[in-house]
Amino acid sequence: MGKKLQKQAMQLGLTNLPKYTFFGRPKKLKMKFSKYKPDLAYTVENWMKNLDPSTAAEESGGGRNNTFFYLASQIGMYVEIADKMAGVAVPNPGNHASKIDIYTNNEDYVRTIVRIINTIWDDGILNHLDFQKLEKKYKVRREDIINAWNAFL
Repeated sequence: MGKKLQKQAMQLGLTNLPKYTFFGRPKKLKMKFSKYKPDLAYTVENWMKNLDPSTAAEESGGGRNNTFFYLASQIGMYVEIADKMAGVAVPNPGNHASKIDIYTNNEDYVRTIVRIINTIWDDGILNHLDFQKLEKKYKVRREDIINAWNAFL
């Protein structure tokens, strides 16, 4: 599952749109049998479905790594949220490292998603990131992570 939406987004040309990448971590996880879903994914999914009720959602992965796919063709947006385990205990949100890829021509959509994710924490997401885990899992620099968020906050 999940790869269908990715292929559909490619066919629609949405993956050729400007790509905005953000790195973060969930504040909460919802466990579903041996899988989990981070609050980041719920937040983005709910916002997209409110804007475009025809938004399609899929997920793939297992107990340690999951990817969530969201395709809103009416508003021209495709989002992938990859969540990887960066520690031992799956139920601990602090042991997760997330990558959010947003494909769209509309920077206002990106800004809204970034702000919604940021409001999950009372004092903002940047104060809660474990940069060592993000750097290790995604081979990204601390400065790039901070600059991406600050560009839209």
